[in-house]
Amino acid sequence: MRHSRWHAGARAAAVLMVVLMAACETAGGDPAAQDTESATQPDSAAATAEQAALPPEPEIDDDPDRLFGLEPGAVIALLGQPELIRRESPAQVWQYRGDDCVFDIILYQEAERTRVTYVEARDGKGGRSEPRLCLNQLLRARLTDTSS
Repeated sequence: MRHSRWHAGARAAAVLMVVLMAACETAGGDPAAQDTESATQPDSAAATAEQAALPPEPEIDDDPDRLFGLEPGAVIALLGQPELIRRESPAQVWQYRGDDCVFDIILYQEAERTRVTYVEARDGKGGRSEPRLCLNQLLRARLTDTSS
């Protein structure tokens, strides 16, 4: 009889141990493993705070094709006053300078309206450059100027 009580108590203890171990697994597993995992993963609160501190990168439509057909006032609203205007009637060449590029916008008078008909970009040495990259640089500089 004494032996059967011990056997029943051992069985209950074993069941309790299995239940507790299952609870530990559900709650996150081995505490030692949790310490290792938390040490290798960044603190989510700190990461969130760091992201909140950085202003979001503004989306910029730097497709040069968006300039075609714009009238002078719309170009100025987008890029500001050009650094140079060269008039070659019936055309005008508006020049904008970035840190490492020159962006030319050719406006052509058609009937009563003057509109953008061509764009071109050059690097600092006069060689052809990718218009999208130069326009992106100009638009970002404009955003920085207006936000300061």
